Amino acid sequence: MKGIIALDIDGTTTVPGQPITQEVVSYLKNLTRDKWQLLFITGRTLHGSQELLSDLPFPYFLAVQNGAIILDMPSKKIVSRKYLHKSIIPMMHEICDGEPTDFVIFAGCERQDFSYYRPQYFSDELRKYINARAATFRETWRTVQSFDELDFDEFPSVKCFGLHHPSLKVAQRIEKQLGLHVPVIRDPFNSEYFVVQATHSEVSKGHALRTLQELLSNDGVVIAAGDDYNDCTMLDAADIKVVMATAPADMLMRADIVAPPAEQHGLIAGLNAAIVMAQSWPGRQDTQQLLKSLGD
Repeated sequence: MKGIIALDIDGTTTVPGQPITQEVVSYLKNLTRDKWQLLFITGRTLHGSQELLSDLPFPYFLAVQNGAIILDMPSKKIVSRKYLHKSIIPMMHEICDGEPTDFVIFAGCERQDFSYYRPQYFSDELRKYINARAATFRETWRTVQSFDELDFDEFPSVKCFGLHHPSLKVAQRIEKQLGLHVPVIRDPFNSEYFVVQATHSEVSKGHALRTLQELLSNDGVVIAAGDDYNDCTMLDAADIKVVMATAPADMLMRADIVAPPAEQHGLIAGLNAAIVMAQSWPGRQDTQQLLKSLGD
């Protein structure tokens, strides 16, 4: 194995909400033949991810819900899992009280990726928005009057939705009062809205990448490519950082390589440049030996 290539899906591997193109599939297939291990990391559910990646003709790892679950594909064997506990529900209710958004519980692939929400706690405008969003993404949302109706204790994530300022406000309160990992990203369904996705404090795209490195005992170079704020921890965990040109300006500043937009199959150009850079990259063991020698 030459190393690991970790990829965001929407806006990086694919145009947001659209299936992966055959050009990108063929390119990634050649990378696996060349002994690169691919890891896709997304905020989507397993079902939502497979809608975009179903045609991949090679094995890969898939981390869904921002890394709450990591699966070996195509077998769907779960290799890592870290969930939230239902004890956060009362505090989440308090945090969202008085806001246009309530929170949606995403139940995970073991429960058919159903999502549960209380429509009466969303504003009329936002309720129409999230219903249209769920239909477009072909997600199954089930209404409940109370989350006490749920028959499970753990779940991978909760999400809130809204315009930029209210979304940031809710995210900051979740981080402060519950200590969860809460990135805020533009909604790929409609760029005027934002998604607040809260996961366990030890769940992030960066944690998912490091977990796979440990599972595979990887000593090779790590390349990561992304386009939004929930990709930052993944990029920080990589040796070589590819950032799509459509990313926020402050993310572009952390890039080793800026790739053209996904609409132009920019991932191919970005990874080609990263692989050239990787050819002169010292191995992890060599780097550790160098650091040790400098300390002696």
